[in-house]
Amino acid sequence: MSLHGKVAIITGSSRGIGAATAIALANEGAHIVINHSASSSKDKAENVARNVRGTGSQALVVQADISSLEEINLLVKKTVEHFGKIDILVNNTGIIDFQAVGSITLESYQRIFDINLRAPIFLSQAAVAHMGDGGRIINVSGTAAREGNPTLTVYSASKAALESITRVMGVELRDRGIRVTAVNPGTVFTDAFDASTEERKNHIKATQPVANPEDIADVIAFLAGPKSRWVNGGTINTNNALCF
Repeated sequence: MSLHGKVAIITGSSRGIGAATAIALANEGAHIVINHSASSSKDKAENVARNVRGTGSQALVVQADISSLEEINLLVKKTVEHFGKIDILVNNTGIIDFQAVGSITLESYQRIFDINLRAPIFLSQAAVAHMGDGGRIINVSGTAAREGNPTLTVYSASKAALESITRVMGVELRDRGIRVTAVNPGTVFTDAFDASTEERKNHIKATQPVANPEDIADVIAFLAGPKSRWVNGGTINTNNALCF
């Protein structure tokens, strides 16, 4: 139980990688704050909480739309009021929008950057005020950060920027004993994958490995634990289509 007594906030943890990460960290002894943004996700979030409690860890469910700075602060405030501290932050929430260059709208651009980049910046800012030595911030990136995928101009830019701020924050926070890393999970069977066209999904499955959420959660659990003490500022690539 390498994370016994630690407190972890995981954004977007009612499903997918976030839900799997909640269970993986709970199995290592961490208490989990399960975040979801919409009331329609409440039942899924509560189900994750039951599974977390089944491991013997505590769970707190907080509905907060992290595109809002006020709700980011609310998420941190409720966590500290309940647990008294924050040890681990997993910036997992991300949204994707498939738009050709000629179809990109200002609204879509703003929404993607608000959630995929602004939220991790300001949630990290709020969380580190309650972190001590040994704190961990883990950002979930994506293969689009480094690949030229058609229709993903804005999403790709947001994930590339997320990896960039990971490097900078790792340097800024290292003297406080806080490590900042990113995980580039490759393609994963999640809602984002399901949102792709059948043609795209069939092409992906035929040309590269596709992970289950639990595969990525185990990597995040490693980065959250003490054995990752010499990992900081970088991005862990869990897989690559070229290795298939």
